[in-house]
Amino acid sequence: MLEINKIYNQNCLEGIKKIEDETIDLIVTDPPYCIGTTSNGKQGTWNDNNLVEPFFEILFSELKRVLKDGAAMYINTDWRTYPFLYPILKKYFEIPNLIVWDYEWIKCGGQYRFSHEFIIYAIKGKRKRTFSASERDVWRIKPINYTLPTKLHNAQKPVALVEKMLLNSSVEGDVVLDTFIGSGTTAEACIRNNRNYIGFEIDEHYYKIAQDRINNL
Repeated sequence: MLEINKIYNQNCLEGIKKIEDETIDLIVTDPPYCIGTTSNGKQGTWNDNNLVEPFFEILFSELKRVLKDGAAMYINTDWRTYPFLYPILKKYFEIPNLIVWDYEWIKCGGQYRFSHEFIIYAIKGKRKRTFSASERDVWRIKPINYTLPTKLHNAQKPVALVEKMLLNSSVEGDVVLDTFIGSGTTAEACIRNNRNYIGFEIDEHYYKIAQDRINNL
């Protein structure tokens, strides 16, 4: 088992092999959006996804291996990437619902302004509900203001969003895995809520930002 409460600067497919079977209590992760398109999110073809499909086949297989039976997983995504991820993920996990993250405000967009993203809620095997029966599948949480100079990552998620996942689907002392930890939001949420974490970030720039962030907590 890898050392907990640590972020590793490496490819998650390499690092996850060092995690023992069924030792993770919760997975919270945020893989890149706009798969199969260029950086502006408007070009490319659906067939381009064939280039990255083997990556996610291996990743989801490994996530199933390390996740405890009956445990949950949250994957951030958007409307462009969800149709690609869903059929691959369905091979390995049950998918009870798709959560809509409502920004409570609007971002850019030429044909209707963007005001939401998706969160795939998946489980390994069978899981009893651990949150209120009145919990809705629309979460209203304000995002990071990406125009501010204080932002740490272009895809940075608010701590409050990750905290909701932690509080709904884990208990204190649990081990949470994030294979695309970016600027370290999941690590901060875990520290603030007495959870343990393991994170992978392949980009050295963001790895250093995440390290500084958790060291300053």
